[in-house]
This record gives sequence, C-alpha cells and structure tokens, in this order.
Amino acid sequence: MNKVAEVSMRLVRLLVYAVLLNISFLCFGESIKVASAHWREFSEPNGTGIYLDVIKRSFDGHQLEFDVGSYARAKRLFLNRKADVLVGVYKDDQSLHANTVYPKYYLDLEFPVVAIYNPRATKLRHREDFKTLTVGWYEEYAYDRYVPLHGQTYRFTDIIKALDLLESGKIDVVVDHIYNLDERQLKIFKTVELMGSMPIWLAFQNTEKGNRLKAHFESSFEQLYKRQTLKRIYGDYYDHANFSSLFSEKSDNE
Repeated sequence: MNKVAEVSMRLVRLLVYAVLLNISFLCFGESIKVASAHWREFSEPNGTGIYLDVIKRSFDGHQLEFDVGSYARAKRLFLNRKADVLVGVYKDDQSLHANTVYPKYYLDLEFPVVAIYNPRATKLRHREDFKTLTVGWYEEYAYDRYVPLHGQTYRFTDIIKALDLLESGKIDVVVDHIYNLDERQLKIFKTVELMGSMPIWLAFQNTEKGNRLKAHFESSFEQLYKRQTLKRIYGDYYDHANFSSLFSEKSDNE
C-alpha cells in the first residue's frame, strides 16, 4: 500500500471513529437539560406532564434534567446556553432565530389566542373598538403582536387575578386562551379570536450537540407516532394536535 492510500485509510478510520463517538454520546446517556414554562397538565415542576412525557420517551435512557418555572426564566436559560432544549416555542419569535434549530415535527397545536371580555361592560365588534380599552396579557408572552391598537396595556403574572380584574371592570380585555376559563367564566365572558391555532415547537441550540439532539428527537417522534404512543400520551388532546395530518403530509411528499 502506497503512502497516499495509507493516509487515506487513516483519515477514513478517524472519520468513522468520530461519527461513532458522536453517536455514543446519545447511546450512553448524554446529559440533556430541558427548560420550560409551567403549563398545567403539560409541563409540571415535578417533571411530569404531556410535553415532558414526550421528551422522556423520545430520549429514553438519557440523563434528563427539567427546569420548569416561568417562561421568561426558561427562555433566558436557553438564550444563555444553559439549557439544551426550550419547550413550547412559536417559530415567529425573532429573539430565538439566530441560536435555534427546530425539528421537522411540532410538539402541539396551541389553541387560538383570544380577547376575553365582559359583554355587560364592553362591546367588541371591530378592531377600532380596542382604541379606548385597557388590555391585559401575560407579561412573559409577546401577545402584543396580535392585539390591535388599544388605550392602555396591563401586563399580569397571574391569570386568575387578571380574570378577577376583568369581572370587576378594572380592566376591559384579557388576551389569553379559552381553556383558562372555568365553567362559570365561560357563561359570563365572551371571546374574539385574535390569532388562530399555531404550532408550538421544541427549540434546540444551533450547535453540533443541538443538531444531534434534534435529529434524534425527529427519529424518536416518528416511532412514537407509528406505535400510537403519542395517542396514549396526549389522551383527550390528541385529536386537537392533528398529528395524523402532519404525518400524512409527510407520506404524500415522499
């Protein structure tokens, strides 16, 4: 074997070794830190919930660390590269784009963003009706993207308190999701849709590790769908997520 061929073989061996080494990081339990907001039933501080269960199943056998609190904290951890995965991201969040890669498959379809108001005190028929109103939304979310020009802004940290203020007439509109209304509130308030259902995603760091985790998630997520594991995890929320449409589109494009 001449020297050129020998050097080539060594390079091939080194390349194969590097690939196997990268794979081994995932195969033998690479540590993965996941940051998320606290969403009831979906991501709980004790590491349970639908979204966290999906992540556990997708990275079965790996060392997962969950940090569940406020969305602002979760996003800050991700932007400072102290978390590998951020849960529940809109792709139109411009603050994430430079450092983020998204998988082929969304995590869920978020319910529409709605303006919640008390019809006994407020009339909402047209966008112009917002001009004199005090409109509140959760301070950590950029719902101002969907709210028409309005009089004053009230940013809250507690949806229960915000809805109490709405009922007492201290604010005019709360921007949120209808699933946060209880049965009594559904009878009192009315809603106007500001933005339809949108996919929410897992965000991964745009690094070698992040791209490796993304690819692993995509492969695992496909298997979870095919084995109907997603259906069992999402339960009553499965039909709303519309994964069947997502994967039928994939089949049509193959």
